[in-house]
Amino acid sequence: MFILIRKKRKNIRNRLLFLHESCLDTLFPTKIKIKPKGDKIVFCRPHGGLNDMLVQIEKCYRYAYTYNRSLYIDTSRSGFLDDFGRYFVAPVNVYFGTLDFLNPPFDCYPKCLSDNIAAYEVLYDECLTLLHAKTNTKITFDFNKNYKEQILVHEQAGGGAKSIFAIGRLRLKDNIKIHIRTIIDLLGEYDAIHVRNSDYKTDYKKFFNEMNEKLGGKIVLCTDSYECQAYAKEFWGDRLHIVTNVPDTKGKPLHENKKLDRFQTNVNALTDLFVLACSKSLYLTNIEPNKNHPWTVEKGWISGFASLAKSLHERKDLIDRLLYA
Repeated sequence: MFILIRKKRKNIRNRLLFLHESCLDTLFPTKIKIKPKGDKIVFCRPHGGLNDMLVQIEKCYRYAYTYNRSLYIDTSRSGFLDDFGRYFVAPVNVYFGTLDFLNPPFDCYPKCLSDNIAAYEVLYDECLTLLHAKTNTKITFDFNKNYKEQILVHEQAGGGAKSIFAIGRLRLKDNIKIHIRTIIDLLGEYDAIHVRNSDYKTDYKKFFNEMNEKLGGKIVLCTDSYECQAYAKEFWGDRLHIVTNVPDTKGKPLHENKKLDRFQTNVNALTDLFVLACSKSLYLTNIEPNKNHPWTVEKGWISGFASLAKSLHERKDLIDRLLYA
């Protein structure tokens, strides 16, 4: 269990602009700026949850910057299952969307994508590397090498700590930024708990008992588990404040779930992230090892989403820039 303590910044800006959930639908995907035919491109198609996505984006950004390429980010096959341009504004030479303005054959690497660079099928190998289904080719490239091909494609998952750099390069769309900061400002001072209890499990009942006497004020729970949220409402009573309601997914994770309203689900995930990061004290639960899960974790591991929240919690300057600039 990680316990992180930081004093809440006083008098968070009082210029509240209220945003009802119905207003969120006014956002539109970012339009792709068509580049010249010869422009060199890194085409990033991240998989996994938010932290994995940002780690893969940061990896591609650094390569594109080093070798003077434009970066195109297609998150339609990621855990978001949606266009990142509906949530974020990209920095210079970074674009959200797909390469639908180019025609085959493509001058690309890997070569197996030369006839179809967007709609191919993928599969995971035993090392959880994404492969081109027809040729078993890894859909990536050597990040230490300069290539002559116009388009380099990287479609992989995998987390780590570099997500904080990626989110720091982005800007939230104005409506989403207002939505999140309004919720945080209305909460005032609070302690926050994160519990992942979908594909990975947490002994949240034991954890709540341990925390019961340590938490004396307002408590906010962010979780991907319907049953955990329902139990917390009974356990904490009026002390508990819920900012996003979790649907009953029968234990399936919220990311990569095509049955859910993707836009609302993704906005809720971003809201939870910043609510956790802006808390006075942040409590993160450890995930229990699951032999049946394809991604193996060791005892004491916290989820990638929780790790990103922890990093943001320690970066007041970055929170202020993302929510109030």
